[in-house]
Amino acid sequence: MTSTLGDRCRFRPPETGATVIWEVTDFCNLACTHCLSDSSPERSRQDDLETARMISAVREMTEAGVTEFYFSGGEPFAREDFSDIIAAVDPGVAEVYCNTNGYYVTPEVAGALAGTALRRMTVSIDGHDRAAHALVRGKPSSFDRAVAAVQHLLAANVPVRVSHVVHPGNVDHVEEFCATMARIGVDALLINSVFLAGRAARHPQLLLPSERQQDLFDELTALQDQYAQRGIQIDHSLGTPEPNDTPGCPAGRRVFHVAPNGDLSTCSWLYKLDPDRFRLGNLKTSSYAKLLPGVEPMMGPVRALAACRPLPVMGS
Repeated sequence: MTSTLGDRCRFRPPETGATVIWEVTDFCNLACTHCLSDSSPERSRQDDLETARMISAVREMTEAGVTEFYFSGGEPFAREDFSDIIAAVDPGVAEVYCNTNGYYVTPEVAGALAGTALRRMTVSIDGHDRAAHALVRGKPSSFDRAVAAVQHLLAANVPVRVSHVVHPGNVDHVEEFCATMARIGVDALLINSVFLAGRAARHPQLLLPSERQQDLFDELTALQDQYAQRGIQIDHSLGTPEPNDTPGCPAGRRVFHVAPNGDLSTCSWLYKLDPDRFRLGNLKTSSYAKLLPGVEPMMGPVRALAACRPLPVMGS
């Protein structure tokens, strides 16, 4: 039996090029208790990168070898320009992946995404029904909007994955959640446990006891086999690394991060842990290429430490 060692790095950068994890805003229409970025309707959008600069920065990055963008928030579709930003990525050069709570994904938005560089939309659904979803997201109606978003995207032929964060309030319903998602046509699921960063750090009660993590790991292993026979992939962040997990820490080599205010860093998790230490600079005042020489002076000591003791870093 494989032991659960806690969350692990799940960044899987492309074989060539690099990926940028880009949080386009801290604003969100929800204030979820497990939110890693502490997003809410109270967060200001005043310092968010403007549309024109985001689009020009995207082009700078692809010219410098970036081949993947992972856009998230906050809620990225709270930005009225977000579909335009995705459309600005050349699909012949880079791929786009995106996370959303689904609230703003209408049939019109879904239709606008078809044919762009978007390769997959991940919609967050944290319960098998309205009540379970609302335990961390606050609004039962957000479950309905998320499910509707999945249906709109599938109708527009946009590939969809649903992410699900497990906590003591919903852990006994993981199998029901998988069955619910399968019924609406989802063929890829990502199941994670809570990571104590952002608002989640103020809600440690959301962590699963270690013995329950082991039970969940065993349950997910069985569900993976069961659903694979139906063509549905279940991925998760529990247990020992899988063969396709990225060895070592890819931060600053094949993974970068951009904060809503334009701060460029080597990794979203390192930036959250210590933004001053891991900030390379800001895209409002400098270009991506000009900031890259700062990577090795910053990350050399970190990698030397990691060689002796692995860093507690996980993917987005």
